[in-house]
Amino acid sequence: MMIKKMLLLGLLVVIFAPEAVPAQNQISSEKDSLKIACIGDSITFGARVEDPSEDSYPAELEKIFGNEPVNVRNFGIGGATMLKSGTPNVWQVLEDVQSYQPEIVIIKVGTNDTVGPPRHNWENIDDFESDYRSYITELKALPTSPEIFLVSPSDMNLETPGLSEDRKNNLESRRPRLWELKDRTEQIAEDEGVHFLDMTTAFENKPALFTVEDGVHPNAEGYEALAREIYNGIKEAAEQRLND
Repeated sequence: MMIKKMLLLGLLVVIFAPEAVPAQNQISSEKDSLKIACIGDSITFGARVEDPSEDSYPAELEKIFGNEPVNVRNFGIGGATMLKSGTPNVWQVLEDVQSYQPEIVIIKVGTNDTVGPPRHNWENIDDFESDYRSYITELKALPTSPEIFLVSPSDMNLETPGLSEDRKNNLESRRPRLWELKDRTEQIAEDEGVHFLDMTTAFENKPALFTVEDGVHPNAEGYEALAREIYNGIKEAAEQRLND
């Protein structure tokens, strides 16, 4: 029983969701809420912050929606790839996502797909598109017909304070691969008729948003910024639907 529903988020956002919940019940059960699934790696999980349940980008995203009946579930796995050959990978949570029956799905992968030996993900990168498309096909088959957002990997930052030489060399070799995957992800989104959000460019040259001595994972401010960028992307897509 799916209808087009309006959520007042300061501006009007329109998404496919269950029937509207009465205003007095805005802090509602998951059953009555708009369900958002966030799929990805450690950047989705919320690595490098004290409490991912409060400070990860999915947690911050739910906060941005305020008192609206929205339930954001975090399906992030540290080290995960889109590649089926990767260990771990986001295919491990697909069944749980399907059981959750989300109306919006956000997929943010690619960072670990750039890793070479000993994990050998980059050596299998030719499978990236086909594995990603297969994943999208599984999600499109859900009875909720979710709006799907492909999020490019957030940029790595070699100017992050405290990076060791080994860490800097590692990121320097992987960063061009990450930008390549940004372009490949955008093409997948276009071909599959789903949304694309560019977080590679959004995080370029912003060392203050990264965890010190790391250069890959956001800090608490970075996760909040990531959530805001994704929220704005959802809002823009909803407003576009209003005008269609």
